[in-house]
Amino acid sequence: MDIINYFDALKFLASDHFAYSASEDIVNYDPEKLESDLGRLNLLHEISHCLLGHIDYDYDLELLIMEVKAWNKTRELAPIFKIKIDEDYITTCIESYDLWVSSRATCPECDNFNLQQKLNEFRCFNCQTRWRVNKRKDKRVTRTIIHP
Repeated sequence: MDIINYFDALKFLASDHFAYSASEDIVNYDPEKLESDLGRLNLLHEISHCLLGHIDYDYDLELLIMEVKAWNKTRELAPIFKIKIDEDYITTCIESYDLWVSSRATCPECDNFNLQQKLNEFRCFNCQTRWRVNKRKDKRVTRTIIHP
């Protein structure tokens, strides 16, 4: 069963990567990778974001939760298309977001883990250091200390 035809109410765009663009309401997919279970699993993951109404997030932990929910939805959808679930791959994907969250939330002064205060800004509960982080998920995390 063809996944894209099954979800004919959604918009798809052939691309060189898999991603759901909430602002455009388009599922981007790499057609060359759809021959493999892993490629189809990635497509279902992005479709899952769309089906779950994942639009935006304010806090990093919200993004991590959205990723876990999208992978859970992917696990529900995969049997419909006879796609083998690769739990190791899913774990690796979720761990990459966990590492991203941890990198952003770790104090650059005392290495204490902290919670986000507001969009791209953190404050250490231990030493009171404040820092900003870069916005992009696909780039190396940078932390810039904010001086009072």
